[in-house]
Amino acid sequence: MSICTDAFRVPADAMAKALGFPGFEYVTVPHPVASLTLPEVKERVRTMLPRLLRILGVEQ
Repeated sequence: MSICTDAFRVPADAMAKALGFPGFEYVTVPHPVASLTLPEVKERVRTMLPRLLRILGVEQ
């Protein structure tokens, strides 16, 4: 399972393809995250959690 910011979508897709996994599913969150407060991080997690659980096969 991979999680990255949307700024790294193109490199993530290229890496997945180079490693033989084109179409590899991963979760992105809006960039940047380093400067976020804890409540802001929690909100981003809440936003991406449904997709993460779907990819893992653990739907809510």
